[in-house]
Amino acid sequence: MSAEDKSRAAKAPRKLSEANINRREEILDATERVLRRDGYSGLTARKVAAEAGFSLGHITYNFSGMDEVLSETYRRLSGRLRDSTANAGCADAPPLARLAGFLDAAFTPEFLDAGHLRLRIDLWSAALTSGVIAATESELYGHYRSDLEGLLLAVAGDDPARRAQVPLLTDTLMATLDGLWLDWMRRRDDAGIRHGLKGCMALVHALLP
Repeated sequence: MSAEDKSRAAKAPRKLSEANINRREEILDATERVLRRDGYSGLTARKVAAEAGFSLGHITYNFSGMDEVLSETYRRLSGRLRDSTANAGCADAPPLARLAGFLDAAFTPEFLDAGHLRLRIDLWSAALTSGVIAATESELYGHYRSDLEGLLLAVAGDDPARRAQVPLLTDTLMATLDGLWLDWMRRRDDAGIRHGLKGCMALVHALLP
């Protein structure tokens, strides 16, 4: 092999076999369990390896480091939420009904589970000190925001004045949803969640009459 061929080979991304992919999933499953049990402050590569039943080398072989492990764990959590909101309601329903279904889908028992919310908050905290996790968090936030914005644009229709309200509504609703999750962590108040979601829809009706 020539020096040029060796250089190309070194730069080529490593292809993951099915066994590697399955092992990565097992490591991410183990990471989620450790985070639920011990929190971000108690997470270590050794704990994850022990939880998965692997040697420490399996983590270093399958991931670039614990930041990537955490990023991929966060990606999976957000993927579940996005799948749930995407599947909420009927695609043929009126835009307002689809928007209401989207908002409600984020507050089912699965996503109000204390372990799930602890994971979200821990990963938000990790994003403050890790550029890798922060980039992943920003990307996933952007996906969710784009989905919400698309629904609001559908509600607004073609009226330029109504569409001009969508950025304000999107930012306000995103902040409100985060606040409702945090408030649930503190108070476990079902009525508070219902009132908060009702308030979101009332704001939409007020700005997009």
